[in-house]
Amino acid sequence: MNKNDVVSEAGQIWSLLSERKTLSVEKIGEMTHRQESLVCLALGWLVKEKKVRLVEKSGVLHAELNISIPEMYY
Repeated sequence: MNKNDVVSEAGQIWSLLSERKTLSVEKIGEMTHRQESLVCLALGWLVKEKKVRLVEKSGVLHAELNISIPEMYY
């Protein structure tokens, strides 16, 4: 596993979340068929890039898109 693997997986996870909005970390692993360690590294990358946030719901860790309202300039 190298940086390119993490970045590639991050892109796949971002695509999944852009369709589904919120998924548990476990569900992301099931849907991508990747090792938990790679999923977690990719999520960490996305969190660092402020593209995703992690939220605990009923004791289960979920990832969701970090949608921010763009500033408007006139």
